[in-house]
Amino acid sequence: MTAGTEGPERRFEFDDLTGAVAAAAVDGAPGAGFEETLRRLLDPGSGRSSVHWGRSYLYEARWRPSAQAAGTAVVVKQFRHDDLRARLRRRRRGSRARLSFRAARRLRRLGIPTPEPLLYAESHAIGGPAWYVCRLVPDALELRYVLRALNAGTAAEQFPGIHGPTLLRRVGALAAELHRHGVWFRDLTSGNVLLSEPATDADLSLVDLNRARFRRRLSTSQRLRDLSRMPVLRPEDRAEYLAGYRPGGLPRLQRIWFETCHHGFRFKLGSKRGARRGLRRLSDLLLPRRRAHPHLPDAERGVTATERTVWDPLTDQPHQQATRGQRLGVRLRDVGHHAGPLLRSAVPLLLSVAEARRARRALDRAPAPVHFGGLGVAVGPGSAPGDSVAAAIDDLGVDTVLLRFHLWQGVDRGLLELARTLSDGDRPVDLVFQFSQDRSLVRDAGLWRRRVEEAAAALAPCGRRFLIGQAPNRSKWGVWRPGDYWSLLAAGAAAVRAQRPDACVLAPAVIDFEPHATAGLIHSRLPERRFDVLASQLYVDRRGAPENRQLGFDLAGKLAVLRSLARRAPDCASGRSWVTEFNWPLAEGPHAPAGRDVAVDEDAQASYLVRYALEALGSGLAERVYWWQLAAAGYGLLDPRGDGLRQRPAYLALRQLQRELTGAEVLRLRMPPGLRGYRALREGRDIRIVWAPGDRGRSYTPQSAVRSVRDRDGRELERVPAVLGGAPVYLECETGGLARAPT
Repeated sequence: MTAGTEGPERRFEFDDLTGAVAAAAVDGAPGAGFEETLRRLLDPGSGRSSVHWGRSYLYEARWRPSAQAAGTAVVVKQFRHDDLRARLRRRRRGSRARLSFRAARRLRRLGIPTPEPLLYAESHAIGGPAWYVCRLVPDALELRYVLRALNAGTAAEQFPGIHGPTLLRRVGALAAELHRHGVWFRDLTSGNVLLSEPATDADLSLVDLNRARFRRRLSTSQRLRDLSRMPVLRPEDRAEYLAGYRPGGLPRLQRIWFETCHHGFRFKLGSKRGARRGLRRLSDLLLPRRRAHPHLPDAERGVTATERTVWDPLTDQPHQQATRGQRLGVRLRDVGHHAGPLLRSAVPLLLSVAEARRARRALDRAPAPVHFGGLGVAVGPGSAPGDSVAAAIDDLGVDTVLLRFHLWQGVDRGLLELARTLSDGDRPVDLVFQFSQDRSLVRDAGLWRRRVEEAAAALAPCGRRFLIGQAPNRSKWGVWRPGDYWSLLAAGAAAVRAQRPDACVLAPAVIDFEPHATAGLIHSRLPERRFDVLASQLYVDRRGAPENRQLGFDLAGKLAVLRSLARRAPDCASGRSWVTEFNWPLAEGPHAPAGRDVAVDEDAQASYLVRYALEALGSGLAERVYWWQLAAAGYGLLDPRGDGLRQRPAYLALRQLQRELTGAEVLRLRMPPGLRGYRALREGRDIRIVWAPGDRGRSYTPQSAVRSVRDRDGRELERVPAVLGGAPVYLECETGGLARAPT
């Protein structure tokens, strides 16, 4: 490493990184331990929480420049330069991280508020990432949320401590201060203005500075274009905003010019969204490699499309670097391997679909009571300390747990100890052990068998249920042909049955609702490929709410298809159907496994979990369902980042569902359109769980007396909500009474 001083900055350079740190952020020149501290800070996996996920990723972290220094809460902004336009801009002006750092220092010298800049770092590769680090503004509120409320006319209710007109005048005055100093911000929008608190007199500060230009004097065009980006939609609010910029407002011609720029910018934003979506799909098909998050390595040079997979530690899954076009080429080459299983299973699939439609209609006409049970959680390797996981499982009250082993890494010792703890505990927990593969184990059948034998020998004393394989319909898990998976299943089943003759084997763990893939894999009619329970990783997150339809089926319909397939399949011995994975990813940057378009907020995730479990287990169409997974950033019930394990709303919702319904007889209620509900009878208690699946609330009036009301997470409510939303509500009614829900 070399270190130097450039004015008040202290430069640093490593083999693949260069940058500068503010003198106030380190004592003297960056020391020997600086590189390790810096690399840990720039790793998104070290983030304590996500701040923003868009074209750039922002996360909160702790900055400790030395072992003796106290930790400082900082925000790390990770920039990407992986398209041609970004690379050309970087070559001409420098990385966006460097521009942000220099602009922040210059603004602070001018007396314009922005969070304290601490350092920037950039990779040597012109297309590589760069990072800007500044001090965190605690409890900051983006102006965008206030403006959205103002535009909707709900600001008084949402932000009672804010007087809208006064705040808009202050924002206009901040813009005037920028322009007085010759700063052409070029991105003066609501997301780039922070309030230190939700109050009218809160401190304002500017962020996202990389586009700013510093001039001696700004033209009228530059000033008006800057002002027009602020999304103030109501004319009376725009008048207040401009009055803050210039007492008395803009002259008439400038006001017309401003309005033209404002509406033009709004139109430009709307049109770009659709164009970007189409271009992204085209690039996925044609470009030589798929775009990945900066923390992911490139695939090895020269490898074939079937080997272009790298591991993503943030989402805990492989990432496929082959483009859609490359994968299509492999599929076309292997069409003969896929045609046989599809043709063989076509008639059983059609019969199963027809039977499922009849079963789905019968569920609405004459639902039957079922015993509620089988709600479980899954745990992967290295997700959290074993004692904390065991305590959480006990607190949730679940009595079945799935442990996923990544066998290319061997038998995870932490998961093995957790299995022993759960199997020897005072409260019985039924364990399922999933053996996942990667491409190396698919290629080397001998290595796969040895790894399964080793894992089965260690786990056999703890349980008898084994799930063989992982998502064979996704090439990123190493399976390209049906024969690849059948080889894994035959060897894996033989190995576990050798250790446990009474072993219950689950297969094939097809992910998402792809009944043709499931049918093709379970109609081999060969005894060595026989298994006991149909396992499906039935994710419906890409459809939004669990009740939304896909291929004409809602969640209950999809489960009916899978159950019918299990009963007809010659390879499935029992005809039983389990869902071994489901979840909804959160909008938490690269931790979310399915991308930004699928991600939801924590409240929606919690509501969807309860609704999914009720539709699956309360209808009797699935015997068990497992949430993947218990502790994980981006989708888990517990957030392992920061200090300890933070309980997300989904954790509280699952725990409350278990407390209310475990051991109950559950009956699907016949409800009016727009409402869903279940009735649970247990120990003399009559509990109704009701919600409105759509985006708009529905009125609800129970006919019988209600003893108590609890919300989705177990909080007592004073009265029955007059309008139901997407969050289920528990109503404890007088025993034997009937409730109706009028529209």
